[in-house]
Amino acid sequence: MRVVAVLLVASCSGPMSAPASAPDAAASSPPDAVVDASPPTPLTVQWLGVQGYLLSHGGESVLTAPLFTRASLVDVSVNAPTPADTAAIDANLPPLDDLRAIVSGHAHYDHLMDVPRVMTAHAPSALLYANLSARHIFAALAPDSCGTPPASIDQIDRARVIALDDPLASAVDYRNCPSSRPEGAPLAGSWVRVPGSHIRLYAICSEHPAQVGIYHFGAGSIDADLCALPSSAGGWLEGRTLAFLIDFLDDADQPAFRIYYQDAPTNAPIGNPPADVIADHPVDVALLNVGNYDQVRDQPTEILQTLTPRFAISGHWEDFFQPLSSPLTPLPFENVDTYRARADALMPTGRSIIPTTRGQVVIVPPP
Repeated sequence: MRVVAVLLVASCSGPMSAPASAPDAAASSPPDAVVDASPPTPLTVQWLGVQGYLLSHGGESVLTAPLFTRASLVDVSVNAPTPADTAAIDANLPPLDDLRAIVSGHAHYDHLMDVPRVMTAHAPSALLYANLSARHIFAALAPDSCGTPPASIDQIDRARVIALDDPLASAVDYRNCPSSRPEGAPLAGSWVRVPGSHIRLYAICSEHPAQVGIYHFGAGSIDADLCALPSSAGGWLEGRTLAFLIDFLDDADQPAFRIYYQDAPTNAPIGNPPADVIADHPVDVALLNVGNYDQVRDQPTEILQTLTPRFAISGHWEDFFQPLSSPLTPLPFENVDTYRARADALMPTGRSIIPTTRGQVVIVPPP
C-alpha cells in the first residue's frame, strides 16, 4: 500500500508523475497562546481501483463501490457470463471494521457487481445507498427473494439497500435536471443521515454519458425485483444516475469534511450541487471520474470551477478489462494526459491527484 502524505499531503498529479508535497500551511501561534496538543483528525482517502475509494475519518468510514472482478472486453461485449470474483474481492479489500455506508451512483456492473460480496463477507452491517435499479437487483439476495442467492454470497436484508431516488421517499435534488424528476418526488433534495454515525449523504441528479460515440452500454433501468443477480455485465442496467455529497460531521453536527463523489462525468450543471447546499461548508475533496470525460462538455474544467475543492482525486481511468495482476494502463482511447492537464490548470500544485497504484492512500488535512 502506498501512503501519500507528508504532514499535510503528498500526491502524484497524474499517471507517470512523481509525488509532490503540499506546503505546510500551519500558522504560528503567539508565545502565550494555549495550543491543543492533539492534532486535528485528517481524512484518509484510499483508492482501491476503478472508482472505489475508502473514506475514513474519526473511526468511521464510507466506501464508494469498488471493482476487483475483471471481465475481458470480449466477454463484456458478447454478454458472456461474468460472475463476481469473490477470491479477488477477499484478497484485495482492506479491513472494513468501521464501515458504515457504501455509495454507488448507478448500477452498472463495474460499480455494483462486487458489492454483494462486500456486504456479506466483509461489512455485514453496512448500508448501501444507491438507486432503484440497485434495489431491484439486490432483491435477488433478500431473505424473501423469489430466487436463491449464489453459494458464495449470503442473503442481504432489503432494509440494507436504500434507493435514494424512490419517488415515495425521494432524497434526490433535481433542481439542475428538473426534467428527470419522477412524478411524486420533490424538486429539492434532503440530507440523509447514516444511522448511528457522524455521516450524512446528499444525492444529486446526474447522468451517465455514452461510452463510445453514441453507444451507451447498460442504459435503462431495472423496474422490478430480480430473482437472481444478472449473469452478464450487460444485465446490470444503470438506472437513474446520482452524484453525492458525503459529510463527515463533528461532535456539534457540523461538517468536518465534505466530499463530492461522482461515478460518471456529466454536462454541467447536471450533477453539480446547488450553491445553497454547499453554502455552509465548501468541498474539501472532489472524487471525479476520468472515464468518458471526452463524451461530455469541457470536463473536468466545469466541475472544478463549480466546486473549487481543496483537493481533486480522479479515478476510473485504468483499463479494468485487463487481469487484476496486470500493470495499470489507461482505458482504450482514454486521453488521461489531456484530463490531467485540464485539472492541473485549475488546482494548486499537488492538489490534483490521479492515483497510479491500487491501494494508494491520500491523507487530507482539516481545512
